[in-house]
Order: sequence, then C-alpha cells, then structure tokens
Amino acid sequence: MRTSSGRPVAGTDSALPAPRGAAALVFAARRVGLGLTSRLAPGLARRWATHLFCTPPRHPHPPVEQAWLARARTVDVRGRHGRIAAWRWAAPGSADGEGAPRVLLMHGWGGRGTQLHAFIQPLLDAGFDVVALDAPAHGFSEHRYASMLHFAQAVRAVAGAVGGVQAVIAHSLGGAATSYALTQGWIAPAAVVTVAAPTDFDAYSRYFARQLNVSERVRDAMQRHLERRLGVAWKDLEGGALAAQQRIPALIVHDRDDREVPFAAGERLAAHWSGARLLATGGLGHRRILRDPAVVGPAVDFVRTHARG
Repeated sequence: MRTSSGRPVAGTDSALPAPRGAAALVFAARRVGLGLTSRLAPGLARRWATHLFCTPPRHPHPPVEQAWLARARTVDVRGRHGRIAAWRWAAPGSADGEGAPRVLLMHGWGGRGTQLHAFIQPLLDAGFDVVALDAPAHGFSEHRYASMLHFAQAVRAVAGAVGGVQAVIAHSLGGAATSYALTQGWIAPAAVVTVAAPTDFDAYSRYFARQLNVSERVRDAMQRHLERRLGVAWKDLEGGALAAQQRIPALIVHDRDDREVPFAAGERLAAHWSGARLLATGGLGHRRILRDPAVVGPAVDFVRTHARG
C-alpha cells in the first residue's frame, strides 16, 4: 500500500533487501513449504509461521562493539524470559556509575545494545552514565523468541536494575517497545529519542505473510494466537495510538530513504506525540543512521537539554 506520492504507508510495504546465496535458497524453500502447508495443514502452518515471526536473527558483536563491552561493567538482570545481558559505562567522576543521570540504549529487531555504540562516548562526555542491553533472544541474552512485549519487559527490567533511567535512545522496534513501556508506567524518563521506529505491526504481519506465501487464514490465526499468548491486541500497539498517550519530550529521528521502516512512520509518531520534534535525514537508511554525526550530535544535545537534572 502506497500513498499518491509513491511512498510506502508506514509499516505496510517495507522493501527489505532480498536474501542472497544460501539464505536465498532457505527463503525459497520456506516460501514453497509454507504455501503448501497453508493449504494442506493450516494448523501446522500457523505454528511454523509463528516460530519464524518470533525468532530474530542473532549476529555476532563486531570488533568495535567488543571493544566497548571490554570497557563496560556487566549488570546482572533477570527478566521474565531469563537472563538479560546488560552493561554500564560510568560518566567521568561518577563513582562506579552512581550519581550521574542514566541513559538507556535500546536496539531493534535482530540487533544488539552496542549497535548504538556511537552514542556512548558523546553521552559520557556530556556527564551521563550509559546503559545498554541485548533484548531476549538477541546477542548474549537468553530465550528463543522475542516480540515487542519481550523488548518492553526487558527495558523495564534493566531500568529497574540500575535504579531508573533519565532518558532512552531507542532504535527501530526498540523505539516502539519504549513507547509501550511508557504507556504502562514501566519507565519514567525525562526524554526519549526514537530512531527509525515502526508503527503498524498488523500491517507488518501481512507483509511477512506475503513474503513467505502464508495464507491470510493462517496469518490471522497466527495473530490471534500471539495476541492470546502476549495478552495484548495488536491494535493497541499501533505507534500513533501509543504516541498520543505520551507527554514527555521526544525527538523522532527517521531517514527518508529507510527501506525497512518507511519515513511515514516517523511522520506519524511526530504528529501524534505531543510536542515531539521530527529530525528527518536522507541517504542513511535504517542502520547507518545510528552512526551518523548529524544524528548522534542532535540526539545527545536533546538528551542533555531535557534529562540532565
């Protein structure tokens, strides 16, 4: 689904990169298998689709992120879904991470907390302690499956373990999960920065189903099953509706050329989040946006302005 300008509607028509090599063969086999199973054994297809929908890819920490982990203090956190890997970097002059305001870094689907490493040193220089985590089923954390609710519960657990956070900088699904955690009263920061956050999970599930040749009957069964398991209706996770409940200062960062979460999602968040500021970038896509000085600098300045006290 696209607007008259040709832009994808938020969360409905993401142009994800096509898999290559062995991954392309696995993708093709799954597509054929799920297409046949959807017709012949819809119950089995629902279980298979649910497994794929909730299983994130795990990627190793590259050397630059390993170097940051070596400088951090490990935070011991037990969440609802097992151990959550978390780390803390203390601001200069902060006694073992105590006494300075804290900023939580939250990654997106298939990511890692240290994927936001470009923010760490500028935040430390600004006098903040920095906390990062790997969501359940990501990085070094435990569990097999993940969802937006798993992310939000992990944010709650880690924020509680460090005594609360004064700001959150969150990427992609981490931004959506942060909005949900705010509406539940699980965290109470003074400022939030979201980067490339999605808004429409019902539409994303339809995109997922189209890509893997899953029938609408099976997709609907998967959605109803997950709503029962997670205890929340997907319509209640819609980004605009969550944003409309927020009152704390927010910086919404989104790239006009993001092929995974369309720019319209950022526009929708900014339009519904009271007093939010939209920072639009170009040519950075969905992940390089996390390392660009034109994003890192304004984000840190925003946090410094609203969450320094």
